[in-house]
This record gives sequence, C-alpha cells and structure tokens, in this order.
Amino acid sequence: MKKVLGGNDAVSQAVSVCDVEVISAYPITPQTSIIEKIADLIYAKQIKAQFIKVESEHSAMAACIGASIAGSRTFTATSSQGLLLMHEVLHWASGARLPIVLANANRAIAPGWNIWAEATDSLSQRDTGWVQLYAANSQEVYDFIIMAFAVAERALFPVMVCLDGFLLTHTKEPVEILEHETVKQLLPKIKRDTLDPANPKAYGALAFPKDYYIIKKGQHLDMLKVLDIFDNVSLEFKKITNRHYNPVEVYPKPDSQYSIVALGTLSQTARLAVDNLRKDDIDVNLVKINMLRPFPQQLLKQLLSDKKLIVVFDRDISHGKSGIVKDEIAGGLDLCNVVGFVGGLGGDKITESTIANAFLDAKNAQIKGLFL
Repeated sequence: MKKVLGGNDAVSQAVSVCDVEVISAYPITPQTSIIEKIADLIYAKQIKAQFIKVESEHSAMAACIGASIAGSRTFTATSSQGLLLMHEVLHWASGARLPIVLANANRAIAPGWNIWAEATDSLSQRDTGWVQLYAANSQEVYDFIIMAFAVAERALFPVMVCLDGFLLTHTKEPVEILEHETVKQLLPKIKRDTLDPANPKAYGALAFPKDYYIIKKGQHLDMLKVLDIFDNVSLEFKKITNRHYNPVEVYPKPDSQYSIVALGTLSQTARLAVDNLRKDDIDVNLVKINMLRPFPQQLLKQLLSDKKLIVVFDRDISHGKSGIVKDEIAGGLDLCNVVGFVGGLGGDKITESTIANAFLDAKNAQIKGLFL
C-alpha cells in the first residue's frame, strides 16, 4: 500500500510497525512532528509503547539507554543542537552495545540560529560508535528505520538514520508502507543479556587500561562486521519488499571515467547533474553513500580506485579543513585525485546546474575555491 508521506511521517509510520516498547524524546525543529505523530499513535493505541517525557535531549538518550539495558526495543529522534547535547551519552550507548535507533533531522548548527538542512550535526558525531545511515528520499527513510532496528539488534550497536531537514522531513511523496505482520518477519524479538533482578550485574564499571583497550578494540572490530550484517538484513528486506539497498550505490553504472560522490538529498540533485553531464557525452557516474559508519572502505575502493577524477559534494564543513565527506573519501581511500566542494550550508540552494558546473571546473582544472 502507498501513502503520501513526508520524511517525518515516514519515520513515525515505520516506528509504528516495529513493536517499539519505549520512546523518549524532546521536541526540536524540524524533528518535532516525528514525536508528535508518534505520541498521537501511542494515544490512539496504534503503538503499544511507553512514552517518556523528559526535559532535554541528554535525558532522552539517557532514558533510552536505561530502557535498552532493561531489554526494551527503544527509539528516539532529535536534530542539530539536540544531537550535540546528546553527545556524551551517544558514546555510552555505543560502548554499552545497546541497539537503540535514532532518527536525526539534519539541521545547521548555531550560531547563527538556522533551522534548515545541513549534515554537520550528524557528521560531527561520526566517531561516537553509532552506525550512520543517510536517506535521500522518504521511501529510504521508511525502509532505513525498519532496517535499522534489525541491524542494531543483530550487531548490538545503536543506529542513527539521518534525513535532511525540510528538504526531506517536510516534503511529501509516495511511500510504499508495510503491514505489521510483514515487518515482524524481519524483526523477531531477540533475547539479549539484560537487567535481571534474579541475576544482578554491574554496568559501566571502572575499566583499567589493559581491559579498556581490549573493550575498545573489540568494539571497533565488531563495528566492521556491521557491513556484512547490513547486507544480510538488506537481502531479507528485499524478500518482503522487493527493495534492496547497499551501503554504497552507483548510478547509472560503475564503469565510468569520473565519479561524483554525495549523500542524503544532495545525492538526488547530483543524480540530475549526472544525467545532464552524460547527455553531453561526459562519462561520469554518481556514487551515493547510504552508510558512512562503519566506513565502507572496500566498496568505495572498488567503485573509485580507477577513476580519473572524483568530485565530492558536501552539505557540511569541518572548519579549517574541508567538507567532511570529501575528507573521508580522500583520507579513507588514500586517493589524491579527489576534489571537494561545499555548498548548501544552512539550507542554501544547490541545483543540478551548480553541481554540473563545479564538476566541469574540476575536470578542466579551473577550480575557483572550496565553496560553490
């Protein structure tokens, strides 16, 4: 069945079929309508979950941590400054290996105050140990939320699903939704080692250097396994939906001389730019990143190592360095033929012609600077 949904609607609809048991969140634009819709569904008894009201995003994540330790399937949502306020406990959730799912409505970071799209908020959290998925349209938002619960519970890592503020959160389009019984095939209740009054345990105890090192090494090695877990979940998801996702996708074909790289809604605009460039007989493709953490290094190497030029477009910035995704590509793959552009900060307009012209500047060695 199809419904016309905005990205925020898609999140709440996905949560409604995932048997979530505890939800805790604090309102912040442009995320607020996610939690409002979920609260309405709980009130209407369409979601059988407990909603925990809190005074801040830090407390929202702390409540999710406690609920997850107790064995509950747990969800929250936030954006921008709210995600930054969660920063301390994001590390705790991942270090404790808790399968929490979070929807982040990507929004610029103050100052100045800005409520429009930018990915710097979530990208600045890429080292917190959370799996990060970036959706480009409302169908991906819906699907990624459902897949996130499956990945989180099999990998025992929290998962962050990111969707661009307003460009995606409030833009409506047709979305294929699933029945509750269909989703249950992908999300059976998994028994975890959780709090048990009959078998008391200590959590978050002091770890001396040798033990701490072993814990963190294991956390890293297990995070790398998430790529395979995501692939398995994606194959199972395809069986019930006929939709399949890879951590990295290429359009229209892998064998090209040049590549444009982007994530989120910017990849949709870049796709149009690729179409226009190919009409002019320029052999370029789009490499779309769905998963940034764990970093899909081998997949990206396969797709990019033979390219004459790789041009990365960022709606984010690491001040004093460059675009964050560009830095991930160049540094993570040890490539020197990577050029990056930054644009669309704070929701500023970026069009397919902007991307196409910047690509041509890079191809012709006529780069005018970092910013579009």
